[in-house]
Amino acid sequence: MEKNNCNKCLHFYVTYKRDFPYGCRAFGMISKNYPYSEIKKVSGTNCALFSSKEKNVKIKLKGRIA
Repeated sequence: MEKNNCNKCLHFYVTYKRDFPYGCRAFGMISKNYPYSEIKKVSGTNCALFSSKEKNVKIKLKGRIA
């Protein structure tokens, strides 16, 4: 299994705090590093709560643009 990327996770967010810029809603944590690396360091396993973001692909072109 490839390494999960926090940027592609639904639970990942960026905080407004300078010292702890990254957060995970699933684990309820904020950290200096990406949450995935913190979880890997503490538990020694991959992130169990990773869920990929869904892309909104409902854009339809109708006629000319501009």
